[in-house]
Amino acid sequence: MRALGTALLLAGLLTGCGASAATEPPRPEPSVSSAFNTTDRAWLQLMVPMDEQLLRVLALADKQAADPAVRRLAASITVTHRAELAQLIALRDRSGAPSTNVHAGHDMPGMMTGPEILALSNTKGAAFDRLLVKNLREHVDQSALVARSVATAGQEPAVKKLAGSIQSTRAGQRKQLAALG
Repeated sequence: MRALGTALLLAGLLTGCGASAATEPPRPEPSVSSAFNTTDRAWLQLMVPMDEQLLRVLALADKQAADPAVRRLAASITVTHRAELAQLIALRDRSGAPSTNVHAGHDMPGMMTGPEILALSNTKGAAFDRLLVKNLREHVDQSALVARSVATAGQEPAVKKLAGSIQSTRAGQRKQLAALG
């Protein structure tokens, strides 16, 4: 029952943000993508832009954060997210999902909006630290939630393995964020 609930949550997030599969012309499924189900593809299409946006923001921390611990955490998360993003993109490409950001301009949990990114880019010091930590918590929590749903409702073994790895990574990142206060 819980797996069904998380799968429905993922489906709701992905369809509720305004993206529609009907906006893309139908295309034949390549044979390499037969192991990927709709949940796998939807998750990959969500996680790629979530991680890309977060990496843009994390790049600001080196010059704008006041707390050295915030700068270190941002640097650490940058390393893990770059590696994760490379895996997500490779799997998305293997799945046959489009490389365009179907979530561009959508306000979704865990995905930073344009105004949030602008606010962070125009903020420095302790105020930057607070905003970054708040947005990191939201990203970590939401990406762990959708990774959990893929781990249960996904089909492709490499996708499920990456989702499990992301859940584990996010648990550690949650602890690091909690240590910041």
